[in-house]
Amino acid sequence: MSRKKIVALSGGVGGAKLSAGLAALLPASDLTIIVNTGDDAEHFGLSVAPDIDTQLYTLSGRADLARGWGQKDETWNAMGMLREMGEEVWFNIGDHDLGLNLLRTMRLKRGDRLTDITADFARALGLGMALLPMSDTPVSTLIRCDARDYEFHEWFVQAQGKPTVRDLVFRGAETAPMSPEVSAALRDPDLAAILIAPSNPYLSIAPILAVQGLRAALIAARAPVIGISPVVGGQAIKGPTAAMLSGFGLPVTAAAVAALHADIFDGYILDQRDHLDQTAFQALDIHAIQADTMMVDHPAKEALARVALDFAAQLSKVSA
Repeated sequence: MSRKKIVALSGGVGGAKLSAGLAALLPASDLTIIVNTGDDAEHFGLSVAPDIDTQLYTLSGRADLARGWGQKDETWNAMGMLREMGEEVWFNIGDHDLGLNLLRTMRLKRGDRLTDITADFARALGLGMALLPMSDTPVSTLIRCDARDYEFHEWFVQAQGKPTVRDLVFRGAETAPMSPEVSAALRDPDLAAILIAPSNPYLSIAPILAVQGLRAALIAARAPVIGISPVVGGQAIKGPTAAMLSGFGLPVTAAAVAALHADIFDGYILDQRDHLDQTAFQALDIHAIQADTMMVDHPAKEALARVALDFAAQLSKVSA
């Protein structure tokens, strides 16, 4: 493959695992990760960016893998004080995490771009790849359910994702442009592949695709766009993907996930434990292969990243 740059579009935990695998295989200068900010919100007066921070902590080795979010070896003194003062606390932020969110909030209030803030955080944590918010303009996800509408974290954290989702609204996306850095990464003539991480197709990938011009940039890209399934054996690897598919009346299969954004995909990777329905993928005009997508440890993350890169090279030869 003469071209060498790789771009990954990602949400939080599952996507960050793929990011870690790619980071182990690629020079940092060749890797760009475009991260969902549709679940960014304000809590305790602070600007919180969960998916960006999950990427930062995972790639720097600070993530709490057992809990699945936040930093390892965290303390909770600030939340304890809030509770002692009688505040209802359903969204927890650890003390170290609180410091990072405090600095982000201070800088945003000074007028700094989220892109520049995130780049500075990445450098401070020793990361060399480009970690880019999907847009510098805020986008917020509204969850519409039968009884009421929910802000994203009200639904995901406070209500534990239990109310059935009927519709999603990405407020602000209609006026949220790609940053110059995101636009340049997707149009880089040295781009070899665009990977869509195994993240929730509704909550993590759809907000990114809603940013002005981004979906069109993927469709127009010379490099192959390859998705990785977030469901295995009729269940989500993590999070509410399976419940959301069922709620929308869709089967919990890799083909059903791929079909949600079929216009952007050239290739798709589903788990080796699932049935590869070639007829379904051929109808979507998507090349599909199987691999171990579970990423249970670091070697598995690297292995899946290598499969994705090799698949991209094969598709590039086919289209050449």
